[in-house]
Amino acid sequence: MRMKKIAVLCSAVLLACLLLSVPASAAGENAAGGDDAAHSIDLDLSPFTGTVVYAQIYQMALYPEDYIGKIIRLSGWYDVIVNSDTGIVYTVCLIPDTAACCTQGVEFVWAGEHSFPEDYPEPGAEITVTGRFETYFEGEWEYMHLVDAEVRWE
Repeated sequence: MRMKKIAVLCSAVLLACLLLSVPASAAGENAAGGDDAAHSIDLDLSPFTGTVVYAQIYQMALYPEDYIGKIIRLSGWYDVIVNSDTGIVYTVCLIPDTAACCTQGVEFVWAGEHSFPEDYPEPGAEITVTGRFETYFEGEWEYMHLVDAEVRWE
């Protein structure tokens, strides 16, 4: 119980720092004509790096009910995982902490029709993903992902 309180306190402090340092242009404003024009962003993590984003994603994993339905934007590296047993393809945005020793991944489901792997970026490409936070179950395990996602890369 003590560790959970410490984790909540640390997450709250990091979240407060995050919210106080969000540039006005990142707090819910969309780029005119950009891929995110259909989204009103609730939480924009794309301007931040490392530890702040890592801590926020950890908070999302601990308390997913606080984020259900929120539009979230984040930036990181594209990667793909294929379940060899089921053939299911999972696309993820990987975000390392500042020291690059630990990585958090957020799965996303790209909106629209796209052929895999032809339409997707190369693994390791820098991407920005904007989507609606949802959870789902596979067996007895609950997972989080961004659905109806828009994906941008260079």
